[in-house]
Parts: sequence; structure tokens; C-alpha cells
Amino acid sequence: METLSLFGILKISLVIPVLLLMSILMVAVFIERLLFFSRMGKIDPFLFKRIKDFLIAGKLKEAEVAASQGKGLIAESLEAVLVASHSRERSEMDHVLTLYFQRTQSMLSRRLGLFGTLSFISPLLGLLGTVLGVMTAFRNLAGAQSSGPGVVAAGISEALYATAAGIFVAVTAALIYNYFNFKLKHVLNSLNIFGQEIALIVTLGRDV
Repeated sequence: METLSLFGILKISLVIPVLLLMSILMVAVFIERLLFFSRMGKIDPFLFKRIKDFLIAGKLKEAEVAASQGKGLIAESLEAVLVASHSRERSEMDHVLTLYFQRTQSMLSRRLGLFGTLSFISPLLGLLGTVLGVMTAFRNLAGAQSSGPGVVAAGISEALYATAAGIFVAVTAALIYNYFNFKLKHVLNSLNIFGQEIALIVTLGRDV
């Protein structure tokens, strides 16, 4: 059986170049999200412990300075909660925490829907490419009366490349989608726990 080159595979069906473009887009967004999560979705338990120790010692100003020196959305949120704590109103801190929780969720979940969409439509596109390829193979067989079943088999074999490519893109996109969703939940849970604990310490004036 003749081995197809990459250029030969791209020529099998119009669907395969489309899947290739979708793969390139998927990799580009994956790298962008990976860099954004590593920079803004950082969870620093040591920073939280430092802030907590300052609060227990009654050093609110030092806790704010420590939070301002942290990096990422969680550090920004904790700093905002600490600023809101000047009012000594628990409801004020809860409102700020809710606002920053939603802001963090919005920023981290941006463009993640692309991976879900790719994992859904890629197998369908691959199947479409295969169906079109099989139709072409049968048409070629009908046009070449002297040819045998080998012509159809070769055509179907080539057409299946589209299905394989679609499944490959779908599986990769699903893995990336689940990975970032897991990271997102972890960041949001950490933000909620840290923020609630800070609000309680400020309100009660002691460790919880």
C-alpha cells in the first residue's frame, strides 16, 4: 500500500485542511490560555498564610501590603476584600468577594468554549469528509469500467483519513477543555475559601 505524504493527505478531502486550520487555532488558544492561567490563575498558599498571620496579629495594613505584593487574580481579590474590611461590615466584604469571584471566573473561562465546540464538531466534520471521499471513490469506479474493487478500497482507505483526523482533533480538544475546567474550579474554590476565611477572621477578630 502506497504511503501518503502530508500534502497527499491534505488533498484527499476539503475537510482535512479545515481540520488542520482548526488544530492550529486550538494549539494557539491552548498556549494563550496556558500562559494566562500560569500568570493570573496562580494559587499561592504561602501568601494566604502570611495575610492570615497578619490579620490574626491585628495588622490589617500589613496584610493589605502583603496581598498587594502577590500576583494573580486571587491576590487581587484578597486585597480588595481587605480594603472592604475597613468598614467592618461582613456584607460589604461578601459583596466584594462575590464581585471578584465572578470577575475571576469570567477572565479564566474566556475562550474555553472553543475547545468544547471543537470536541463536538470535529468528528462530524471528519465523518463528512469520509462520506464525501467514499462517494468520490464509487463515482471513480463507475467511470472506470475495467477497474476492480481495489479502486473502491483504495478510495475508502484514503477517505477514512478524514475520520481519523476528526477524532484526533476532538479527543485533544476534549482533554484540553477538561484540563482547564478542572484548573478553573480549583482556582475558584481556593478564592472562595481564602476570601471567606479572611472575612471571618476580620469579623470575629480571631483565627477560625
